[in-house]
Amino acid sequence: MEFRQLEHLVAVCSAGSFSGAARQLHISQPTLSKSIARLEKHLGLKLFDRSGGSARPTVYGHAAAEHAAILLAGVARMSDQLEELAGGETGSLRIGVGPATRIKLLPEVVRQVGRTFPELRLEARYDDVQTLMRSLRMGSLDLVFCYFEAPDEQSDFIRVKICDDLRIAVVRPRHPALRQAPLAPEMLLKYPIASVGTVPSFRRWLGALSAKAARNMNAFVSDDYALVKGRPLDSDFVALGPRFVFEQELREGTLVELKLRVEIGYECWMLTTEAKWRSPVVKKVADFARTAMRRKTPRR
Repeated sequence: MEFRQLEHLVAVCSAGSFSGAARQLHISQPTLSKSIARLEKHLGLKLFDRSGGSARPTVYGHAAAEHAAILLAGVARMSDQLEELAGGETGSLRIGVGPATRIKLLPEVVRQVGRTFPELRLEARYDDVQTLMRSLRMGSLDLVFCYFEAPDEQSDFIRVKICDDLRIAVVRPRHPALRQAPLAPEMLLKYPIASVGTVPSFRRWLGALSAKAARNMNAFVSDDYALVKGRPLDSDFVALGPRFVFEQELREGTLVELKLRVEIGYECWMLTTEAKWRSPVVKKVADFARTAMRRKTPRR
């Protein structure tokens, strides 16, 4: 018994004649007649009464057509579900973010994914970058957003650039360091620093640190930028991070940029595996992330 024979059986029952069914199926009538004849031979049953130019299903034909219709509908549903799964539109998507990318990027990505793929179950996990990359490698995450210095150059992740920005220093208005800007490392480290940790490029610019400078560099370290941003609001702390992290405070004037004698770049990347990158949904998430990060903070 062949799949197409079941289609032919249902079509003849629906049309009431071989000629009508042949037109619906876009095949010749002799081809259709031979297909039904082979099915009858296989079953050892007469499925249609062909007298008078019509094709009236026998009791066996009725029963066979009902079962065939159920089978064909099930196959159609299976095909639709497999296509959805191949496109990534059902199932789940697991996203990992770090301290910076969870602030501006993640909320917009979650909104856009929910709007575009309502049947997709979304999981967002926040952790340090190295833990996130281990999870990505082990298959418990589908993609990770991080800064460009985080992954090892030798790793086999697919890397998709999301945006460019700068790492900046911010202080309260009328901070004493503003009169000395742009600051060299020794001037910057006269003040306590709040950050989520320093990246290699910034550490290289700082150079060797005295004991006091090292204490100031690590005066406040947190993985929560909300806490980092709070430190300079009413003290002489200097906060460090990507410009977009301080977007709202810079716009409102509660914090201002403290110029340094260096520009440290920040690139946001999306990391995923080669297998996950085949998913149209993962590619779409990269587009959502680029859109989320496109708006620039106005400079003061």
